[in-house]
Amino acid sequence: MAIPSPRSGGVHLPRHDGMEAGHRSDPYREEGLPVQPSVCPDCGASVHRGRWSWRAAEPGAKPHRCPACRRIHDRMPAGELSLGGSFLAAHDEEILRLLDHTETRFRQEHPLERRMALQADPAHGRVLVTYTGTHVTHGVAVALLDAFAGTMEADWPEGGAPLRVRWSR
Repeated sequence: MAIPSPRSGGVHLPRHDGMEAGHRSDPYREEGLPVQPSVCPDCGASVHRGRWSWRAAEPGAKPHRCPACRRIHDRMPAGELSLGGSFLAAHDEEILRLLDHTETRFRQEHPLERRMALQADPAHGRVLVTYTGTHVTHGVAVALLDAFAGTMEADWPEGGAPLRVRWSR
């Protein structure tokens, strides 16, 4: 079903990848911009033109904890990726390298999208990874699908609860 687009006067098609499935309120999303210049005292990310980046902080930057470090400090992930299946046990090193590589690419471009923790028990076919953002969670799961096939299920809850993605093969 096409949905009218108020900006263009035309229509746009709804997304089918789950990224826009309902309204998600994020309690860690900042209302307005932090005082500029600002720098996160935990990770060193700084605000430039209203966006967090890895650029060096400007002189006189005020300390302001970024939303990702607030999530890490509070142990409140925005996304959880659970991996399972016999394929995981047989290819654990390769899969964990893909997780690291994909997360590193996301983090370099988007400082608020990073891994929080990894709990691995690949011998029993289980790995749980938590992330500070939904985009990196979904992106890593899609990278797993692209590289190794398998199945992916995603729950996009309302009200700030974490995105839960399951991948298995």
